[in-house]
This record gives sequence, C-alpha cells and structure tokens, in this order.
Amino acid sequence: MWDIQVLSFNEEQIRDVYGRFLVRDFPQDEVKPLSMILKARREGKYVCFGAYDREELLAYAFFVILPREGKSVYLFDYLAVLPQNRGKGVGSAFLQALMAHPLQDAECVLLEIDHPDFGLTVEEREKRLRRQHFYLKNGLLDTGVQANVYGVEFKILELPIGPGHPRDWVRDMYSKLYAAILPPAVFDARVKVRP
Repeated sequence: MWDIQVLSFNEEQIRDVYGRFLVRDFPQDEVKPLSMILKARREGKYVCFGAYDREELLAYAFFVILPREGKSVYLFDYLAVLPQNRGKGVGSAFLQALMAHPLQDAECVLLEIDHPDFGLTVEEREKRLRRQHFYLKNGLLDTGVQANVYGVEFKILELPIGPGHPRDWVRDMYSKLYAAILPPAVFDARVKVRP
C-alpha cells in the first residue's frame, strides 16, 4: 500500500516535470507549450500536483481550473505515473488521494481519454481500452460527451465527487475550461465538443 502525499508544484517543479517526464509521457500532438501552462497558472487557471512517497515523486497531475461561485471545475490536463511505478497501484492511490485532498471541494472534475474507437492500430486501440478500463474501475463516469481537440478524439469522463452532472452541463463546462486558456480564434478552430 502506498503512502501518497499530494503536494502542489511550484513553477520550478513544473518546469522540471514538464522537461523530464511530460514531454515523453504524452504524444507530441497532446503536449501544450510550457509557456501556455505557466501563463495559465499565473492567471489562476492552472494547477499542478505531485504524488510523493516520502520525497520520491511517483506521479503527477496537471489541471485546468474554472473558478465558479466558491467551487471550481477542474479538467485533468495531464495525469501520469512515472514509468518505474506503473502497474503497482500508484495511479489508483493517486486518484484517491486527489479526491481526498485537494479536490474534495471541487464542483466537478473532468478527464479526457483518447477515444478507443479512433485508435490507429489494434495495439493502440487495446492500449486505449486498458486506460479507459483503469479509469472506469476507479469510479470515473462516462459523461457521454466527446471532443476533438487539436485533431485528437477524446471521451470525457467525470470523477465521482458528487451525483454527476447532465451531459449539457458537462459539455458547457468542458468548453469553458478550454476557452479559459486558449485565444478565441484558436478555440473556435481547434476545439469541437459533441454531442
């Protein structure tokens, strides 16, 4: 059993995790420029956390934040377990620790997963299905909302903090999260949310 402690990253830690891990853990077409992440963080629209066991970093999570009347809506922008810790229960323990704190007061927490039906190969589809299974096994709910962001097809899941939200509400919040960090012309051209 992991003794996970969730700590907020400062700017130096964000730069370090981004440069050493994030750019390798995610496909190039899904990696935002570091400058965009740091700008959004300075504007209060982004936060990053690490999962630690003592002083060892095990995993990290980056979020877009939409403040709303005392509670915020969060979108997992990136969530990854460091390679040497994968398959050992760290991801599940990190999700539980995030829900206990610091996300316990969130109005809603959304997460994108690569849509399995758009996998380019059988191997890629199986990898996407395993990832989907991991999140559903850990209690996330399929919202029924799908999106194409920068040409990448996503399914939108919701962390079960409350009773769940209607599809229209999720679609609206998801759109607002992206609109908060992207210039309007980029949002209009690169973010398509459905149904």
